[in-house]
Amino acid sequence: MKNTKQLGIIAGRGHYPFLILREARKHGVEKIAVAAIEGDASADLEKESDAMAWVYPGQINRTIKFFQKQGISEAVMVGQVKPSRLFTGLRPDLRTMMMLGKLKERNADTLFSAVCNEFQKSGITILSAISYLDDHLAGEGLLNKVKADKSRLQEAEYAFSVAKEVSRMDIGQSVVVKRGTILAVEGFEGTDKAIIRGGELGRGGVTVCKVTKPNHDMRFDVPCIGMRTVDSLIQAKAKTLVVEAKRTLFIEKERVLEALDRAKISVIGKTIQE
Repeated sequence: MKNTKQLGIIAGRGHYPFLILREARKHGVEKIAVAAIEGDASADLEKESDAMAWVYPGQINRTIKFFQKQGISEAVMVGQVKPSRLFTGLRPDLRTMMMLGKLKERNADTLFSAVCNEFQKSGITILSAISYLDDHLAGEGLLNKVKADKSRLQEAEYAFSVAKEVSRMDIGQSVVVKRGTILAVEGFEGTDKAIIRGGELGRGGVTVCKVTKPNHDMRFDVPCIGMRTVDSLIQAKAKTLVVEAKRTLFIEKERVLEALDRAKISVIGKTIQE
Protein backbone atom coordinates (compact mmCIF):
# COMPACT_ATOMS: atom_id res chain seq x y z
CA MET A 1 0.00 0.00 0.00
CA LYS A 2 1.32 3.39 -0.98
CA ASN A 3 1.57 6.14 1.61
CA THR A 4 1.54 9.42 -0.27
CA LYS A 5 -0.14 12.76 0.21
CA GLN A 6 -0.87 13.36 -3.47
CA LEU A 7 -2.03 11.24 -6.39
CA GLY A 8 -2.70 11.70 -10.08
CA ILE A 9 -5.49 9.74 -11.76
CA ILE A 10 -5.64 9.19 -15.52
CA ALA A 11 -9.35 8.45 -15.76
CA GLY A 12 -11.35 6.56 -18.35
CA ARG A 13 -14.95 5.33 -18.29
CA GLY A 14 -16.99 3.89 -15.48
CA HIS A 15 -17.04 3.84 -11.69
CA TYR A 16 -13.42 2.71 -11.29
CA PRO A 17 -11.90 6.24 -11.20
CA PHE A 18 -14.39 7.24 -8.50
CA LEU A 19 -13.60 4.09 -6.52
CA ILE A 20 -9.85 4.66 -6.39
CA LEU A 21 -10.31 8.40 -5.77
CA ARG A 22 -12.52 7.74 -2.75
CA GLU A 23 -10.35 4.94 -1.38
CA ALA A 24 -7.23 7.07 -1.75
CA ARG A 25 -8.95 9.78 0.31
CA LYS A 26 -9.71 7.20 3.01
CA HIS A 27 -6.02 6.29 3.08
CA GLY A 28 -4.96 9.88 3.74
CA VAL A 29 -4.23 11.20 0.25
CA GLU A 30 -4.76 14.95 0.54
CA LYS A 31 -4.47 16.11 -3.07
CA ILE A 32 -5.88 14.30 -6.12
CA ALA A 33 -5.48 15.62 -9.67
CA VAL A 34 -7.44 13.95 -12.47
CA ALA A 35 -6.45 13.83 -16.14
CA ALA A 36 -9.82 12.90 -17.63
CA ILE A 37 -9.93 11.14 -21.02
CA GLU A 38 -12.13 13.21 -23.31
CA GLY A 39 -15.18 11.24 -24.45
CA ASP A 40 -14.75 8.53 -21.79
CA ALA A 41 -14.34 9.96 -18.27
CA SER A 42 -17.20 11.42 -16.24
CA ALA A 43 -17.37 15.17 -15.75
CA ASP A 44 -18.50 14.46 -12.17
CA LEU A 45 -14.91 13.59 -11.26
CA GLU A 46 -14.24 17.32 -11.08
CA LYS A 47 -16.53 17.58 -8.04
CA GLU A 48 -14.40 15.14 -6.03
CA SER A 49 -10.91 16.05 -7.22
CA ASP A 50 -8.68 18.99 -6.37
CA ALA A 51 -7.79 19.69 -10.01
CA MET A 52 -8.92 18.27 -13.33
CA ALA A 53 -7.91 18.63 -16.96
CA TRP A 54 -9.39 17.03 -20.07
CA VAL A 55 -6.98 15.16 -22.35
CA TYR A 56 -7.37 13.10 -25.51
CA PRO A 57 -5.91 9.61 -25.91
CA GLY A 58 -2.32 10.06 -27.06
CA GLN A 59 -1.69 13.39 -25.33
CA ILE A 60 1.09 12.14 -23.08
CA ASN A 61 2.97 15.43 -22.87
CA ARG A 62 -0.16 17.41 -21.97
CA THR A 63 -0.95 14.91 -19.20
CA ILE A 64 2.59 15.00 -17.83
CA LYS A 65 2.69 18.80 -17.84
CA PHE A 66 -0.65 18.95 -16.02
CA PHE A 67 0.56 16.57 -13.30
CA GLN A 68 3.87 18.41 -12.94
CA LYS A 69 2.03 21.71 -12.51
CA GLN A 70 -0.03 20.10 -9.74
CA GLY A 71 3.05 18.68 -8.02
CA ILE A 72 2.07 15.07 -8.74
CA SER A 73 4.83 12.45 -8.64
CA GLU A 74 2.70 9.27 -8.49
CA ALA A 75 -0.30 8.39 -10.64
CA VAL A 76 -2.62 5.56 -11.63
CA MET A 77 -4.34 4.71 -14.92
CA VAL A 78 -7.90 3.51 -14.27
CA GLY A 79 -11.20 3.14 -16.10
CA GLN A 80 -11.92 1.93 -19.60
CA VAL A 81 -11.18 3.63 -22.87
CA LYS A 82 -13.32 2.40 -25.76
CA PRO A 83 -11.21 -0.06 -27.83
CA SER A 84 -12.30 1.67 -31.06
CA ARG A 85 -10.49 4.81 -29.89
CA LEU A 86 -7.19 3.06 -30.51
CA PHE A 87 -8.03 3.57 -34.19
CA THR A 88 -10.18 6.70 -34.17
CA GLY A 89 -10.11 9.68 -31.82
CA LEU A 90 -6.40 9.54 -31.09
CA ARG A 91 -4.62 12.89 -30.93
CA PRO A 92 -0.98 11.91 -30.44
CA ASP A 93 1.34 14.78 -29.56
CA LEU A 94 4.95 15.01 -30.70
CA ARG A 95 6.21 13.15 -27.62
CA THR A 96 3.79 10.30 -28.30
CA MET A 97 4.74 10.16 -31.98
CA MET A 98 8.43 9.93 -31.06
CA MET A 99 7.68 7.17 -28.55
CA LEU A 100 5.66 5.19 -31.09
CA GLY A 101 8.43 5.55 -33.64
CA LYS A 102 10.84 3.72 -31.33
CA LEU A 103 8.57 0.70 -30.73
CA LYS A 104 9.34 -2.49 -32.60
CA GLU A 105 6.00 -4.03 -31.60
CA ARG A 106 2.71 -2.25 -31.00
CA ASN A 107 0.49 -4.30 -28.74
CA ALA A 108 -1.18 -3.33 -25.47
CA ASP A 109 1.75 -4.41 -23.32
CA THR A 110 4.46 -2.62 -25.30
CA LEU A 111 2.36 0.52 -25.79
CA PHE A 112 1.38 0.97 -22.16
CA SER A 113 4.83 0.00 -20.88
CA ALA A 114 6.28 2.69 -23.12
CA VAL A 115 3.73 5.20 -21.81
CA CYS A 116 4.70 4.35 -18.22
CA ASN A 117 8.36 4.85 -19.13
CA GLU A 118 7.61 8.30 -20.54
CA PHE A 119 5.96 9.31 -17.28
CA GLN A 120 8.88 7.87 -15.30
CA LYS A 121 11.36 9.93 -17.34
CA SER A 122 9.48 13.02 -16.22
CA GLY A 123 9.53 12.05 -12.54
CA ILE A 124 6.03 10.55 -12.37
CA THR A 125 5.73 6.91 -11.28
CA ILE A 126 2.72 4.96 -12.55
CA LEU A 127 1.48 2.84 -9.66
CA SER A 128 -0.44 -0.43 -9.76
CA ALA A 129 -4.06 0.25 -10.64
CA ILE A 130 -5.16 -1.68 -7.55
CA SER A 131 -3.31 0.64 -5.16
CA TYR A 132 -5.54 1.45 -2.15
CA LEU A 133 -8.08 -1.21 -3.24
CA ASP A 134 -7.24 -4.31 -1.18
CA ASP A 135 -10.76 -4.48 0.27
CA HIS A 136 -12.25 -4.62 -3.23
CA LEU A 137 -10.19 -7.53 -4.57
CA ALA A 138 -11.49 -11.08 -4.92
CA GLY A 139 -10.66 -13.49 -2.14
CA GLU A 140 -10.23 -17.26 -2.47
CA GLY A 141 -13.03 -19.84 -2.40
CA LEU A 142 -16.77 -19.17 -2.60
CA LEU A 143 -17.29 -15.39 -2.61
CA ASN A 144 -21.07 -15.14 -2.45
CA LYS A 145 -24.06 -17.05 -1.03
CA VAL A 146 -24.81 -19.33 -4.00
CA LYS A 147 -23.49 -22.77 -3.09
CA ALA A 148 -21.22 -24.49 -5.60
CA ASP A 149 -21.80 -28.26 -5.81
CA LYS A 150 -19.19 -30.76 -7.00
CA SER A 151 -20.02 -30.33 -10.69
CA ARG A 152 -19.70 -26.54 -10.47
CA LEU A 153 -16.37 -26.82 -8.68
CA GLN A 154 -15.02 -29.28 -11.25
CA GLU A 155 -16.05 -27.05 -14.12
CA ALA A 156 -14.59 -24.03 -12.33
CA GLU A 157 -11.26 -25.86 -12.09
CA TYR A 158 -11.37 -26.72 -15.79
CA ALA A 159 -12.35 -23.18 -16.84
CA PHE A 160 -9.53 -21.71 -14.73
CA SER A 161 -6.91 -23.99 -16.29
CA VAL A 162 -8.14 -23.20 -19.82
CA ALA A 163 -8.25 -19.45 -19.16
CA LYS A 164 -4.72 -19.49 -17.76
CA GLU A 165 -3.41 -21.30 -20.83
CA VAL A 166 -5.25 -18.99 -23.24
CA SER A 167 -3.94 -15.92 -21.38
CA ARG A 168 -0.41 -17.35 -21.44
CA MET A 169 -0.61 -17.33 -25.25
CA ASP A 170 -1.84 -13.69 -25.10
CA ILE A 171 -5.09 -14.55 -26.89
CA GLY A 172 -7.52 -13.33 -24.25
CA GLN A 173 -8.13 -13.39 -20.50
CA SER A 174 -11.69 -14.74 -20.36
CA VAL A 175 -13.26 -18.01 -21.45
CA VAL A 176 -16.75 -19.52 -21.42
CA VAL A 177 -17.11 -23.27 -21.00
CA LYS A 178 -19.85 -25.87 -20.52
CA ARG A 179 -19.47 -29.57 -19.81
CA GLY A 180 -15.86 -29.62 -20.91
CA THR A 181 -16.47 -27.68 -24.13
CA ILE A 182 -14.82 -24.30 -24.75
CA LEU A 183 -17.61 -22.13 -26.14
CA ALA A 184 -15.94 -18.74 -26.33
CA VAL A 185 -12.55 -17.14 -25.86
CA GLU A 186 -12.28 -13.39 -25.37
CA GLY A 187 -10.87 -11.53 -28.33
CA PHE A 188 -10.72 -7.87 -29.26
CA GLU A 189 -14.48 -7.56 -28.73
CA GLY A 190 -13.96 -7.63 -24.96
CA THR A 191 -15.19 -9.69 -22.02
CA ASP A 192 -18.89 -8.83 -22.11
CA LYS A 193 -19.44 -9.76 -25.75
CA ALA A 194 -17.45 -12.98 -25.28
CA ILE A 195 -19.66 -13.91 -22.31
CA ILE A 196 -22.85 -13.26 -24.26
CA ARG A 197 -21.56 -15.17 -27.30
CA GLY A 198 -20.61 -18.15 -25.14
CA GLY A 199 -23.96 -18.11 -23.39
CA GLU A 200 -25.83 -18.14 -26.69
CA LEU A 201 -23.77 -21.05 -28.01
CA GLY A 202 -24.20 -23.03 -24.81
CA ARG A 203 -27.86 -22.10 -24.36
CA GLY A 204 -27.18 -21.05 -20.80
CA GLY A 205 -25.77 -22.94 -17.84
CA VAL A 206 -22.23 -21.83 -18.67
CA THR A 207 -19.17 -21.18 -16.55
CA VAL A 208 -17.26 -17.95 -17.15
CA CYS A 209 -13.66 -17.46 -16.05
CA LYS A 210 -11.53 -14.30 -16.06
CA VAL A 211 -7.81 -14.33 -15.17
CA THR A 212 -4.54 -12.46 -15.55
CA LYS A 213 -1.65 -13.23 -17.87
CA PRO A 214 1.76 -14.45 -16.70
CA ASN A 215 3.85 -11.42 -15.67
CA HIS A 216 0.65 -9.36 -15.88
CA ASP A 217 1.28 -5.64 -15.55
CA MET A 218 -1.26 -4.42 -13.01
CA ARG A 219 -0.39 -0.79 -13.73
CA PHE A 220 -2.65 -0.65 -16.76
CA ASP A 221 -4.69 -3.84 -17.06
CA VAL A 222 -6.73 -5.07 -14.10
CA PRO A 223 -9.45 -7.73 -14.49
CA CYS A 224 -12.63 -6.03 -13.27
CA ILE A 225 -16.08 -7.33 -12.42
CA GLY A 226 -18.79 -4.66 -12.36
CA MET A 227 -22.52 -4.36 -12.97
CA ARG A 228 -21.97 -4.46 -16.72
CA THR A 229 -20.34 -7.88 -16.26
CA VAL A 230 -23.29 -8.97 -14.11
CA ASP A 231 -25.72 -7.96 -16.87
CA SER A 232 -23.71 -9.98 -19.40
CA LEU A 233 -23.63 -13.03 -17.12
CA ILE A 234 -27.39 -12.84 -16.63
CA GLN A 235 -27.96 -12.48 -20.37
CA ALA A 236 -25.73 -15.52 -20.95
CA LYS A 237 -27.66 -17.46 -18.27
CA ALA A 238 -24.35 -18.30 -16.60
CA LYS A 239 -24.28 -20.55 -13.53
CA THR A 240 -20.74 -19.86 -12.30
CA LEU A 241 -18.20 -17.03 -12.42
CA VAL A 242 -14.57 -17.88 -11.69
CA VAL A 243 -12.06 -15.11 -10.98
CA GLU A 244 -8.43 -14.95 -9.94
CA ALA A 245 -8.05 -14.25 -6.23
CA LYS A 246 -6.15 -11.10 -5.17
CA ARG A 247 -5.85 -10.01 -8.81
CA THR A 248 -9.48 -9.34 -9.75
CA LEU A 249 -11.18 -6.09 -8.78
CA PHE A 250 -14.87 -5.83 -7.96
CA ILE A 251 -16.32 -2.45 -8.91
CA GLU A 252 -19.12 -1.77 -6.37
CA LYS A 253 -18.31 -5.11 -4.73
CA GLU A 254 -21.31 -5.41 -2.39
CA ARG A 255 -23.80 -4.47 -5.10
CA VAL A 256 -22.21 -6.88 -7.60
CA LEU A 257 -22.20 -9.86 -5.23
CA GLU A 258 -25.78 -9.21 -4.15
CA ALA A 259 -26.87 -9.10 -7.81
CA LEU A 260 -25.07 -12.38 -8.50
CA ASP A 261 -26.80 -13.90 -5.46
CA ARG A 262 -30.18 -12.93 -6.90
CA ALA A 263 -29.22 -14.40 -10.28
CA LYS A 264 -28.15 -17.66 -8.57
CA ILE A 265 -24.64 -17.40 -10.05
CA SER A 266 -21.85 -18.85 -7.88
CA VAL A 267 -18.70 -16.73 -7.63
CA ILE A 268 -15.45 -18.58 -6.99
CA GLY A 269 -12.00 -17.10 -6.42
CA LYS A 270 -9.03 -19.25 -7.35
CA THR A 271 -5.25 -18.92 -7.02
CA ILE A 272 -2.78 -20.29 -9.54
CA GLN A 273 -0.81 -23.22 -8.20
CA GLU A 274 2.88 -22.71 -8.96
